[in-house]
Amino acid sequence: MSEEQKNDNKEADRKKQEDKKTVQTDRIPKENGHYVLLSIKGVLMIAAIALICSSNDISVANPCDLQTALKSLHLSFTPSCKYDAIKKKTSDLHIQGLAALCCHGILSIFILCIYLWPSENKQIGFLIIYVVVLIVAVIFSVLTYIQKVGLDDARRTKTNVDYVRIQRDMLFSLEKYFTTDNISSSDETSSYWNTFFIKYDCCAVREVQGTTNDFDNTPWCTTSGSCQNTASQIPKTCCKDVTQDDYQYAPDICHASVNPGTYRTSCIGRVKSLSVRNIDVCQVCMLSFSLLSLVILQIFEAIVAIVMIIFITWDFIRFKIQSTRKNKTDPGQGDCDKTMLHSNRSYENEDNVAK
Repeated sequence: MSEEQKNDNKEADRKKQEDKKTVQTDRIPKENGHYVLLSIKGVLMIAAIALICSSNDISVANPCDLQTALKSLHLSFTPSCKYDAIKKKTSDLHIQGLAALCCHGILSIFILCIYLWPSENKQIGFLIIYVVVLIVAVIFSVLTYIQKVGLDDARRTKTNVDYVRIQRDMLFSLEKYFTTDNISSSDETSSYWNTFFIKYDCCAVREVQGTTNDFDNTPWCTTSGSCQNTASQIPKTCCKDVTQDDYQYAPDICHASVNPGTYRTSCIGRVKSLSVRNIDVCQVCMLSFSLLSLVILQIFEAIVAIVMIIFITWDFIRFKIQSTRKNKTDPGQGDCDKTMLHSNRSYENEDNVAK
């Protein structure tokens, strides 16, 4: 073999190695894009699971009994509970969390399959999947942002229960209409109150301190009734552990002597507990954090998809321009370019097999 042929072979080997390095270098941004998108998808699915769990916890929370309790007394003022507006939104948030989990999971599988697929036309597949990822990310970003704004509005405009007005209305009803501690009485308002005492395990409106209490100014004590006759200081329905069936047998140390520990706690205190016990503030914070995470991650995912679409499109345009120029200068060079492109793709397939 002549010296000239050896030099030609060395030059051909050198160009081949350079071409391979160039292909591998060009592949680095694409592969990094795949890894970044798959990582984002993983975190997005975790955020979607958190959204599903937090919305489910709120939706199955014990119902708020505040309105039910106050309506049982036929009061004119019956406010809703603190987080009622948020609880009504949980069904939509639960559905959106499931949709996000399914979409991001399916797209992750597609990205992984295209990356591992032994084909020479991966770039076309990736270009299509990146466009789909971009569209899905934009749609879910907008929908999630709308839900986040709605949740924030619900938190800011949550019902601030006016306990002062509730106490005033309850005390007015008790002092004006309570005439007997007999549940089966024809007096409906008195019957409402006695049933309320037993059902919600409370007594009077404010805390009973002794024989002087909220019942002193009621018709039951001032006009007629066992209190007016000094047989009772508080209703028998106020005594602990009594029911609608046996309240008539309540011990004297409770309704007559009003000994501490024998009667129930105040009804205004019970009303306060009814208005806040159903949903914990930590659950609301987790719901808000899940939505915020989804919004930020989906915006970041859209940016990554745009960058990868631009990169792949520019790669196609650059190769087309180079091929056109070489064909104009050397008509036979086009075949060489095709051979080189085929060789580059072969390198990629060899690397994939090695992996």
